[in-house]
Amino acid sequence: MSQDYALNDRVAFMGLDDRARASLRALRPLIEREIGPALAGFYDKVKATPETRKFFGDERHMDAAGSRQKSHWGVIAQAEFSDTYVKAVRTIGETHARIGLEPRWYIGGYALVSEHLARAAIKEAWPKGFMAKGDGADKAGDAVSALIKAVMLDMDFAISIYLETIENERKRLEEVRQANERSQAVAVQALGEALARLAEGDLASRLDIEVAADFQKLKGDFNAAVATLEEAMAAVTQASDGIRMGADEIGVAADDLSRRTEQQAASLEETAA
Repeated sequence: MSQDYALNDRVAFMGLDDRARASLRALRPLIEREIGPALAGFYDKVKATPETRKFFGDERHMDAAGSRQKSHWGVIAQAEFSDTYVKAVRTIGETHARIGLEPRWYIGGYALVSEHLARAAIKEAWPKGFMAKGDGADKAGDAVSALIKAVMLDMDFAISIYLETIENERKRLEEVRQANERSQAVAVQALGEALARLAEGDLASRLDIEVAADFQKLKGDFNAAVATLEEAMAAVTQASDGIRMGADEIGVAADDLSRRTEQQAASLEETAA
């Protein structure tokens, strides 16, 4: 079953209630301000790591990915976690599965970005000086807590969808493999039957069944080979018939010559007598 249907359960279990969502929405200006530097630090790490650098063709490709991530963090900061949010995360998970980006790099990226955002949130919300309000520490705690929960939810969804996509692809490939095996079995059986008929002297034997595209060349080559063999045997038969007729004609001529020779010999004997 699709992971989309467990959204409410996930949110409830993590405690992303109205208070936590309000704290996350209050962080929206900070996130919009700090997500750029946070992603810059992340992409510096990406550039310095060969295993992650290979997923980007050039700087423009990396900039485009960073722009999409900024937009996604804007969706996270809205704290709505609606179907629109799920669709966005699904796209991320499916893309990571398609390009082969393993979850460890995704988790590592979230660790770097969330570290930057958490430090910024604490620095902004933590009470300062003797005149600071007493609830400043609680507000800082609520802000960081909401941020961590949002990060964990986003990561959970993306990785779950990644695994779901990988599993769906595995099932699809298994279905293709089984279909290929069935097609191969049909083609091999038909070829065996056609060869058996050919061995019995049936030169009109052909592969006349429908086969998969992978076996079309085999079918064509077999039928062409048998057709060539049939033509060659027909030519041999025709030549044999010609030789037999020639031999018969030679035999008749020899018999005729023999009779005439005998007649001439008899005539000579009569003349001599």
